[in-house]
Amino acid sequence: MNIQIISIGKLKEKYWQDAIKEYSKRLSRFCTLEIVELKEALLPGNASLADEEKVKEEEGKEILKQIKDGTYVITLEI
Repeated sequence: MNIQIISIGKLKEKYWQDAIKEYSKRLSRFCTLEIVELKEALLPGNASLADEEKVKEEEGKEILKQIKDGTYVITLEI
């Protein structure tokens, strides 16, 4: 089984990075785990609702580029 996790932004906190390493090691017996961290789209300081929607749209397109045909997708979003 192959599992690919696609996220927007990078984890900066060391404890989260350590947790990913630990769980990746544990899961390696059962599956191939790939974590893809995509760059966040820039949001202006005093962003309007339209600006936020535009950013979500851009990030969504980047996520869709990473998904291969025939892939089973489970989304976790705001």
